[in-house]
Amino acid sequence: MGTEVTKLWHVDSIQLFDELSYEDKLKVERLVSVKTYPKNSSIYGLDEKATDIYFVAKGRVKLANHSNHGKENIKFIVYEGDLFGEMGIVDDEYFNQRRDFAQSMEDDTTICSMSYEDMRLLMNDYQILNKILLKKISKRLRRTEHRLESIMFKDARTRLVDFIKDLAKDLGKPVGHEVLVKHRLTHQEIANITAISRQKVTTLLNELKQENLIHLERKSLLIRDMEVFK
Repeated sequence: MGTEVTKLWHVDSIQLFDELSYEDKLKVERLVSVKTYPKNSSIYGLDEKATDIYFVAKGRVKLANHSNHGKENIKFIVYEGDLFGEMGIVDDEYFNQRRDFAQSMEDDTTICSMSYEDMRLLMNDYQILNKILLKKISKRLRRTEHRLESIMFKDARTRLVDFIKDLAKDLGKPVGHEVLVKHRLTHQEIANITAISRQKVTTLLNELKQENLIHLERKSLLIRDMEVFK
């Protein structure tokens, strides 16, 4: 019984299922598998056959690949409650193999997974899931397009500021007129996302701090005023 309760608790933390009733979540519970990973563990690998959709119940996951020179390029950080590996549901021919690798970023990262087949059945039964999933995919594609344009046409400082603004949208909590962002990212991870060197990331963050646009703490930052942050 304890395992069932824990499993349902994980399902309840997944944003995709927020609109479902308690009884509907019990159905979802029977379809998901739950696994806990140590930090830096592989959840799936590049070119691996795509069969499941994944949900982060606890911790963080990075989706990344490597350049020809071996440099890691982080495509997304997936936080608690969000999903990844979903594109195979949309197009199982084009996305029949993983185009990135997924790796846990914290100890005790807890992942729920469900087969594409079961997910499609749920989407047939609960049309609201189609709407929510489409919004999530659309948001992710827009974010990818925006980041690509940023890398191609903007300087390093602007790219970093854009990234911080995106973090604020996703993770920010208002503190008066300021915004607190608990991101838990290292400077190297930020560099791997923004295509800026780690040293340059550190320099730019210190410049923004000296200009009193942000205040830095370990794995978090405070944006002084979103209206003037640029």
